[in-house]
Amino acid sequence: MSKFLDDFLVTMPTTQRQKLLELLQIKQQDGTIKSPLEFQSELENMLREIESREGGPTFKARKQEHQTNSINHNKNMNELLFDLATLFEASASIDRLLADNKQLSRSLLGSIKKSIHSLKSKLERYKLLMKNTDSFIDGVHEQFNYPEYTETDEKALQTLRKDRFDNYLDNTYDAENIGDALQLSGIETTDQLKTSYGRKLADIKVLNRTGTPSENPQHSIDKAIDGSLNTYWAESILVDQPITQNVNELWGSSYNGVSKDGAICELEIALNGITTVSDIQFDPFCSYPLEIVSIYGYETEDKGGKVYELISPNHENIYQRSKKSVNQMTFQFPSVEVSKLRILIRQENYLKENYLVNADEANNEQLWRKLSSDPELIDDYKDANETMAEFDKKNEITGWSVYLKKLQEWAVQVNDVSVLKAATTAMESVKTGDYQNAMLLKLQAMTKDAQVNINNNLGIQSSWQAVNKTSYLYGAYNISVFGRKYRNQSIYVTSPLPLSSNATRISLETVEKHHDIEIGPETTQLNHHSDSYNKARITDIEYYITHKKNPTSSDWQPILPVDKEYVKGELLLGDLVQGSYPELDEYQLKGESLIVYSFRFPVTSDQTVVLRRNGVAMSSKTYVISNDGKKIGILGKFYSASSIYTVDYKPADGAWIVNLNELSGTSPTQYINNNGETGESFAFADINNSITLKHKPYLFRKDLFNYNEEDNAYTQDENKLSSISPEFPIIVRVNGIEFKNITNYSSNSYDIERLTENDGKTFAQIGNTIVFGSPIDGGKIENINVDYYYVATDIRMKAILRRNSVEDESVTPALYSYHIRCQSYDQEV
Repeated sequence: MSKFLDDFLVTMPTTQRQKLLELLQIKQQDGTIKSPLEFQSELENMLREIESREGGPTFKARKQEHQTNSINHNKNMNELLFDLATLFEASASIDRLLADNKQLSRSLLGSIKKSIHSLKSKLERYKLLMKNTDSFIDGVHEQFNYPEYTETDEKALQTLRKDRFDNYLDNTYDAENIGDALQLSGIETTDQLKTSYGRKLADIKVLNRTGTPSENPQHSIDKAIDGSLNTYWAESILVDQPITQNVNELWGSSYNGVSKDGAICELEIALNGITTVSDIQFDPFCSYPLEIVSIYGYETEDKGGKVYELISPNHENIYQRSKKSVNQMTFQFPSVEVSKLRILIRQENYLKENYLVNADEANNEQLWRKLSSDPELIDDYKDANETMAEFDKKNEITGWSVYLKKLQEWAVQVNDVSVLKAATTAMESVKTGDYQNAMLLKLQAMTKDAQVNINNNLGIQSSWQAVNKTSYLYGAYNISVFGRKYRNQSIYVTSPLPLSSNATRISLETVEKHHDIEIGPETTQLNHHSDSYNKARITDIEYYITHKKNPTSSDWQPILPVDKEYVKGELLLGDLVQGSYPELDEYQLKGESLIVYSFRFPVTSDQTVVLRRNGVAMSSKTYVISNDGKKIGILGKFYSASSIYTVDYKPADGAWIVNLNELSGTSPTQYINNNGETGESFAFADINNSITLKHKPYLFRKDLFNYNEEDNAYTQDENKLSSISPEFPIIVRVNGIEFKNITNYSSNSYDIERLTENDGKTFAQIGNTIVFGSPIDGGKIENINVDYYYVATDIRMKAILRRNSVEDESVTPALYSYHIRCQSYDQEV
């Protein structure tokens, strides 16, 4: 019975299946069904009854006349219950499917965006390599929109997440990726617009705007700060011509540098009293990039106190300038105490819209406001997370059906079927997806551009008028305001980087953001600029490179980005440099105490060194620098243990390059297989008469090449290209016979004609590929053994982000992207 029942019910909706089972069980209990045969018969009757409804409700009203019939009443109620339960289940299923589809769409969109950023990274890498003029022929490019090379394995990080002195730090010190940038990890984030349980703390309103907005209460301005991405604030501005105005004449001189074209809207957010603000996020609602032009903060509600220029087109800090995007924009700055925020946004992009309206209503502004907000009109942009197929379907079913119905009524009145025909043609274009803007097609279907000649039809011309409007769309899914506090130190470690395993010289280039304070009669933040003040950097990012799998502090070699000529704001933290320093010991003998620190890089001259205590520059008489420029000693009488000491200096040559050679502990390894045998073995060559090795063989260029300083290139010595020389040879044997190496390693290429040398028993090695000649004796290229050495490096980068200030807890450095380039023992040209 169970199998029979399952076969019947498996294809039915869940609720119907459950209800049928419930009804059958009741009939079994009250004795109506007494045998398996009766059970089967009753089930078939019920299924036929459902099928006869052809997808409609099972309820069929039974009229009550005279005395109430309880049997009919109960049947009515049971059928209603059955249909309602089915309806609720169907509704729940639809909700689940919509939620799943929405989540899938977001995930798919995120995946697509990640792929695009990955392609951009590869493009940046290739652009970098194409500009190669210094023999750096390999590299990686990383950006933090969608980072690719971040180490996430906690077990590995327990070995790698260590500070400058090998002290382990837990995962709360991992640098965070916020606003498409790497920054210090946060210790406190406060939402300044609402409490943790959702109570509203702020109010928002539109102060000024250009043009008249559409009227749609569903998308009012308060939706911009409700914390939900499912609701949004939106305005559509309809004007006769593209907007151009003088912003200063409209709203004073606060907005210097603002472009004069486009729809501009000024917002004001009133906070809950004096509030700490250091981070503002803006999720724009728009079809085309929206610009956040400027953000101002006001200390008092009446705007009478301090005014903070947080974001502006020409801000002194380039990272506090205007941004333009269709994606979330994050603005960060040193924290300010404000009561109000004023935000200016600009939409410079517009669409041309064509309408056919009653001639008497052509200049009715209220009409245009209704047209741009009428829920029956289909939007000319797809909603968030809506697929193009869903967008097309919506136009076909919702917008077009309403439009064609109205159009058909009008066409009958003016006795012109050509209008309806043109609109139907436009509709077919929407169905096939052969269009750029669905609303544009819909409206143009009634103009001469869509084969409806209004000008030649006096009947139409007298009553209806084609009107062209310019439409600007802008808004926000969400605006968030935070007060953040950060740790004073965080660490970032890359995963093993996809660089040549034979890398020998590494260089680094970065895009960073830092913060300076102004030192004068009193220390102030950069809210008011004064040339008389001395600036001091209070943030820093230290970079280190290693090729060891389990590195200690000495294995992490410091490197300075090539775009930095000077070191600024380096924290004096301890002494890693060993050795005898009589010039420093001299002070000890005189009874002077010295607190000694080491620089990360030797200084090129003590004249370039500026020692700072809490940002304030100290006299050169308060410290001494070692003769080799590696150490600095602060005289004890000028030292305060509670102060923070930083240095600015110009490093000596070598700070911008890390050398991974035999002197730094990199040694070649001979290839040994799992059986302990030397050499990598192959049964036969591929169809290209070649094989591919697991590693790139190492070349000991010191023996094989002469280096030309002027050309920055190697010249090959052919006499040393044999199995006994150089020191680490490549030995290729086929059927036990050693083949001759004819590779030109100075250009990483080979002359195809040379493959015929040595009776064709030759090979060329390009990277990790071995190409064979053709033996004259007809011997097959099989039973191959390649004995070679390779350099097993595991190159990683570590960045230590710092804020060298006890105060300014809302300040963080930021790393937006980096390039790492390398030279290799096997130069590929």
